Amino acid sequence: MEGHAQPKSYGSQVLPYIYFIGLASFWLFGDLVAMQKFSFVALGVIVALTIQAVLQHKVVGASLGIMAIAISLIAFLATLSEFSDFEVVNQSAIQLIAVGSVLSLSGLVMGGMLTITNIRRLAI
Repeated sequence: MEGHAQPKSYGSQVLPYIYFIGLASFWLFGDLVAMQKFSFVALGVIVALTIQAVLQHKVVGASLGIMAIAISLIAFLATLSEFSDFEVVNQSAIQLIAVGSVLSLSGLVMGGMLTITNIRRLAI
């Protein structure tokens, strides 16, 4: 039974990194396709998150989690602000609030998972 519990624990440690690497990859390929320019910042984020996912440094992981929480909270508040700018709630407004809320709140959850996982590892 112990063999089955370990992959689940490892999966919860790596899942936030996979999520954020996916977002950064979307950013990188979006810049390539839409603007025909290469984003070195997005590539740097992908490389840094991949290295962190492999090495699993506790302090860096907790710091990344706290930064992800802060950025996701700001993104959610920005989504609410943009939604309030619509005079009439139409399909575009609903799409904005739905997609923006899902992305920012899932980033908030992933940042929380990252922070809690690494703080627990620091305490042990």
